[in-house]
Amino acid sequence: MWDKSPIAHIDDVVAPTLIALGMKDLRVPPSQGLEFFHSLRARNIQTKLLIYDDCDHAIDKAASEADHWINIKQWFDEYL
Repeated sequence: MWDKSPIAHIDDVVAPTLIALGMKDLRVPPSQGLEFFHSLRARNIQTKLLIYDDCDHAIDKAASEADHWINIKQWFDEYL
């Protein structure tokens, strides 16, 4: 199972990475996303963390979803 985990491949990441976490996520513990974010930063990979306290895995509350899409657009504008 370890080889399927994103953190197992952290040394292969070279692209700027946008991470969005729903803090009520029951599928993927938010702590795993935080670990991934901090590991990328420790490797000097450009990364941004979006935290949505009121969302689960889907990030589907109207205000959170809008914020998420705005941040995706800004990220694409900067890195693509």
